[in-house]
Amino acid sequence: MKVVIVGGGTAGWLAASIFAVSDIQRKQKGYDTKLDIIVLESNNIPIIGAGEGSTGILSSWISTKLAPLGVSEIDFLNKTEATLKLGIRFKDWKHIGHEYQSPIQPTQTTMMNIDADLMSCHIFGKYQHASPAGYLMDNEYSCYSRNTGLIPMNAYHFDAHKVGKYFKEKCMEHGVKNLIGEINQLNIDKETGFLKSVEKIEGDIWIDASGFSKILIDSMGGEWESYKDALPTTAAIPYLYDYKKDENVLAETLAWAQPNGWMWQIPTQERYGCGYVYSDNHTTYDKALDELIKNTGRNIQPIRNLKFEAGRVKNFWSKNVVAIGLASGFLEPLQATSIHSTLVQLDLFAYHYFSSDLSNIDFETSPKAYNKTIGKMWDDFRDLLQIHYITQREDSEFWKYCKYDLKKTDKVKHILEVSKHRSPSSWDFDLYHGSATWGVWCWTIYGLDIVTKETVKHTLNNYGLMGDAKKTHEKIEYTNKIKSASILKNKDFLYELKKKRIK
Repeated sequence: MKVVIVGGGTAGWLAASIFAVSDIQRKQKGYDTKLDIIVLESNNIPIIGAGEGSTGILSSWISTKLAPLGVSEIDFLNKTEATLKLGIRFKDWKHIGHEYQSPIQPTQTTMMNIDADLMSCHIFGKYQHASPAGYLMDNEYSCYSRNTGLIPMNAYHFDAHKVGKYFKEKCMEHGVKNLIGEINQLNIDKETGFLKSVEKIEGDIWIDASGFSKILIDSMGGEWESYKDALPTTAAIPYLYDYKKDENVLAETLAWAQPNGWMWQIPTQERYGCGYVYSDNHTTYDKALDELIKNTGRNIQPIRNLKFEAGRVKNFWSKNVVAIGLASGFLEPLQATSIHSTLVQLDLFAYHYFSSDLSNIDFETSPKAYNKTIGKMWDDFRDLLQIHYITQREDSEFWKYCKYDLKKTDKVKHILEVSKHRSPSSWDFDLYHGSATWGVWCWTIYGLDIVTKETVKHTLNNYGLMGDAKKTHEKIEYTNKIKSASILKNKDFLYELKKKRIK
């Protein structure tokens, strides 16, 4: 069977990686079926390189699923010049001068009907310390222990172009073919509606990883569902910024609210990758750039002005074409939903629906189920991102719009109403592979004081846990302190990593 992946960015080479691993595993088990995997990429795609973050799924994949390709975390960090990510620091979102954190790792009680660890820390200390990653963030640690190596609680910061190149090299070592060319013609079978070939390249299964251009899925009936009424930003100004001498680089993404959106700052081993995500309904490119320069005090050389409409395709899998990455949709860079959704989509398709025998793939009912699941995931991510904009700020027309006029989704309205009476919990969210549940929502709901401390106390009292809350908090802080004793500060970890002293 021939699998053709159109697009050679991070999404395309991750897709090639997972199919290559599938082929390796079949060979190891003695099956004689073989996948012919081709990645068709353009040489006219501009390289932005302004920094991207992942969620914990990528680090999990590198440690497990992708290991047959010869991938490991330290090798990945060295070859891509990536850094560790323990979470996101949100600056000036609630109001100017306020900060809150969103750790990668959830609390130990996050999946229970009441998140006692989070609430206990919120009342008696810092709520983010309910996650070990939150404690490490606050104290400028990495998650590398001198005794045990990397502790699995991290994601990554990286230059996406270098990550794509890394997985490309691994794939080609295992027989994946790479072709360079442009696509001007699709040959679709008139009777079946299946894609037969592009240019002179034939294929059985097609993966559209062509980015915003959506070269394949648009022609296959992908359709479009806009989120522009639910998410307020529409453009981004990416740029690079060099480290100052001896700068203390932290294992965190900075998301810094600005007058008409927010700025991301992502540390790689070389420099910061940054950008201003803004609303061109409330300001112009020139004014947004002036805001950025004024607020950061930096001499900024923009790479480009990227315009986008938040939304997703309705049909991610149509006939024999599956869209992933930016070809399947885009929200905005907040919370690293893009690469997360790519991995979840690949995981579900490659391991649940795909077969190396074309006759065993269900092209009738499976696409409907897949599209429903992935569509819900994207809708849930939309809701998660919207809650970040429900703040106290009204110091600009943009923030007034977010506070008073942004059309709230049903889920956001529900959580806002629930939060007036009790602290939400895992029971308020649908749980499925890759879903954004309470373990992610909680940090922003608590960080923006959508749930007040009085409501938290009421919830603990309702469960009869208020009396134990102080002891719970003290135990968590003690455990965090003891476990961090062997962990390197992030600046020391990066120094050791660059010197190749960490294996």
